[in-house]
Amino acid sequence: MIGSTLAGMVGVLLILLVVYDAIRTTLSVSSSGGPLTNRLVSGLWFVLLGIHRRQKSHAMLSSVGPWMTVTLLMTWFLVAWLGWFLLFCSAPQAVVVSTTKATASLVERAYYTGYTLTTLGYGDYVPGTDGWRTPPVIAAANGFFLFTLSITYILNIITNVIQKRQTALSINALGRDPRQIIAATNDDGKFATLVSQLQPLQQSISTLGQQHLAYPILHYYHSETSSKALSLAIARLYQAISLVYFASPKLDTTTREQLSIFQRALEQFLDTLGGTFIQPNHNIPHIPELNGYAELPGFDKSSTEMHDYLASLPYQKILVAYVQKDGWDWKNVWQTEQE
Repeated sequence: MIGSTLAGMVGVLLILLVVYDAIRTTLSVSSSGGPLTNRLVSGLWFVLLGIHRRQKSHAMLSSVGPWMTVTLLMTWFLVAWLGWFLLFCSAPQAVVVSTTKATASLVERAYYTGYTLTTLGYGDYVPGTDGWRTPPVIAAANGFFLFTLSITYILNIITNVIQKRQTALSINALGRDPRQIIAATNDDGKFATLVSQLQPLQQSISTLGQQHLAYPILHYYHSETSSKALSLAIARLYQAISLVYFASPKLDTTTREQLSIFQRALEQFLDTLGGTFIQPNHNIPHIPELNGYAELPGFDKSSTEMHDYLASLPYQKILVAYVQKDGWDWKNVWQTEQE
């Protein structure tokens, strides 16, 4: 293997791949990460979600996000290590023993690559010719870049996960299902309380949409309890706002406009997720009979009319896909779960 030009070419391609993937994943505000990241995290989530669906284990899914992040960062480093190792194997004099100038073995080259990437620089192995003095410097810079980028990425992920769960808790504080949200913010059909609560939430949800673009791995941070699950909170709030907008004739113009604006904010958030994380279902999800909703103060529509209205909303297909991809069932949107 030592002295193989092909090994050097493959090594360079792996180095370029990991650098591109890291930059695309951490610095590019797009709807997806790099090619390596996408295949790794989506593949792992697909397998674990399949296991979860056979035997419900929210505890297992809640541990996936942190371990997936660590696995991703280790994959970057290991692929970079392999790439530089192959490059240092492409010429016999790329690495030699510092004291005897003997050609280094494969194991010694792997060791040399590792301590060069980690910038430890023990010095017991060195480049054998002047032409091979530059690559180790670039390798050390590459390792430093990956380590620095990884630490920054982890800190940003932690901050964004906290905000994601805080937003879910804020929504669930209004009610644990659509009916509770409507009843708690009714104000005899005027819904002034609902509008006042939605104004700070609108900014949070818009920010979360951009954070999911910047950090696609946020999709895979699952909450063990439904009260902290953003997917359920968004779905419940969307149902409640849609029903209030449709069934309450006492809404003044300002309130109705505010509800419409917030509904569009939720739909923009769902459009963000619909790029790569979820694919809309082909069918509208099951809408319950809404027994008791027609008796809520200020409502003048029948349960059947409200049911048909919700079933006509196209974003329901994205919502059910979001809830299911997050490891929950659609029935959790409508039923208060005991935790």
